[in-house]
Amino acid sequence: MATILVVEDHELTRKTIHRRLSKAGHLVLESSNGMEGIEQLEKYPVDLILMDFMMKNMNGMQTFERMKEIQPNVPCAMLSAYAHAGLIKQFMIEGGADFMVKPIGEDFEQRVEHIIDRFKKIS
Repeated sequence: MATILVVEDHELTRKTIHRRLSKAGHLVLESSNGMEGIEQLEKYPVDLILMDFMMKNMNGMQTFERMKEIQPNVPCAMLSAYAHAGLIKQFMIEGGADFMVKPIGEDFEQRVEHIIDRFKKIS
């Protein structure tokens, strides 16, 4: 079981991710925007961050940069329906763990497990 922070401004998507990851045995923390996500990360240790890119006030890259200062070794996967090669490349260069295109697919839980396993081996 891992503790996963989901930062997603679209409530239905956030609840769907929460439900799927909870069914897979994980503890899921939810935030509806970047600032809430940062506040959660300051309070709780997490094993993985799943974050939307397009959010109001602070986008996923801005939030990711701030989160790296708080818990630098926590893997972060970006979720976006607006994926383009430049964004994906920038995120991965900055230390992102994975980039998933929304809507999330049937292999979502498997990809999450792969990220968690991969980063357990590193730390």
